[in-house]
Amino acid sequence: MSEQEKIEKMLKVEDLYASVFGIPELKFFDLSSEELLDEKIEVLTQLKAGKQIGDIPNFYDVLEKLPKKGIWDL
Repeated sequence: MSEQEKIEKMLKVEDLYASVFGIPELKFFDLSSEELLDEKIEVLTQLKAGKQIGDIPNFYDVLEKLPKKGIWDL
C-alpha cells in the first residue's frame, strides 16, 4: 500500500470513528495505529450502519488495545 493510500484509509477510519463515538468498547480502539486499516473501516462502517457489536465478525480483532489475557483477568 502506498503512503497516499495509507493516509486516505487512516482519514476514513478517523471520520468513521467520529460517527460512532460513544461505544464503550471503542476505548480499546487504537486510532493512531496503521495496522488493520481495511478491517477497521469495515467494522466502523457496520457500526455506523447500525449493526450490533455481536453481529460484526471482526469487531474484537480491531481492538488493538484490548488486553490479550482478557479483561476479566485483570
